[in-house]
Amino acid sequence: MKGFPQLNTEDVQQLELLLKDFVARSGALSGLVVESAGYLIQRAGGELPCEPPEFASLAANAFSAAQAMSRRLKENFFTHLRVSGTGFHTLIRQVDESCLLVVVFDSRIAPEKVETEAIATVIGLYERLEIARHRTPNETVDFADADAESVTKFFRRMTPPPTGE
Repeated sequence: MKGFPQLNTEDVQQLELLLKDFVARSGALSGLVVESAGYLIQRAGGELPCEPPEFASLAANAFSAAQAMSRRLKENFFTHLRVSGTGFHTLIRQVDESCLLVVVFDSRIAPEKVETEAIATVIGLYERLEIARHRTPNETVDFADADAESVTKFFRRMTPPPTGE
């Protein structure tokens, strides 16, 4: 299984641009890049009616459970899950073994439109993660070991410049 790659500032900026573009094209309320264990990596769009890190964790667990059910049925190519509600729908698409795209959108938007727009975003996210993996192939991030209060802050943390002393 692939671990989540080390991201640099350019990677984070590219993830943010991909999400913002997707949200604008699809009309979604919010788009989230979520590590497969449920850690929120990046988010774009409007405010969710709940806490984004909690929602990311729930979405990853829902996807994992549905994927496990699918495997029990001998379906090995489970790639997305859609949850339909009366006010909002949620689309969860697998980017790769380490990452998910989670989208929350108004129930008045056709799910097919969001799903179609999500394909290019998933490809872009996959390509960016592969670039990061090739840069440091033997280094992955284990967020459980990182003890990061917020994974989003974890990726924004930068080494302070030397003081010149």
